[in-house]
Amino acid sequence: MKIIVVCLALVLVFVSCDKSNEIIKDDKSLIFIYRCSSGWVGLDENLKITEDSTYYSFYHELAEKSYQTSIKTSKEQWDNLTKTFNLKTFTKIQDESCGLIYDIPTSRFSVSINGEIYSFYNGECDEYFKQMQDFFNLIFEQKKIFRNNVE
Repeated sequence: MKIIVVCLALVLVFVSCDKSNEIIKDDKSLIFIYRCSSGWVGLDENLKITEDSTYYSFYHELAEKSYQTSIKTSKEQWDNLTKTFNLKTFTKIQDESCGLIYDIPTSRFSVSINGEIYSFYNGECDEYFKQMQDFFNLIFEQKKIFRNNVE
């Protein structure tokens, strides 16, 4: 019986001590990056979010549109991103096929932590992507705000 109690106590300690995101939440070198491109129509869209600033650029060759801007990242936005981001889950997201041959937009999500980059292409259908849907929705919402300025 004592062995079971000790084992349960150890499990509780390990579960409550999982602070895998704590290290990166306070890291000034954390960067979230989203890029969408499509070859034949000449689409290139980039969103880069750091604790200090959010950069967005858009280029569409056929529509002859180009736009870029940079704003200060709000504390609320940064806190929401870091709260919903999970590196362990993010690194499990698998690449899906690239659509450039068919001119289907290709998306790439990346995170840079201390210069080390983790990324995947077109993983929107992956089960781990869906587990982090709140995080990705924040990225898409920010992109949509900027994109509305282009159109």
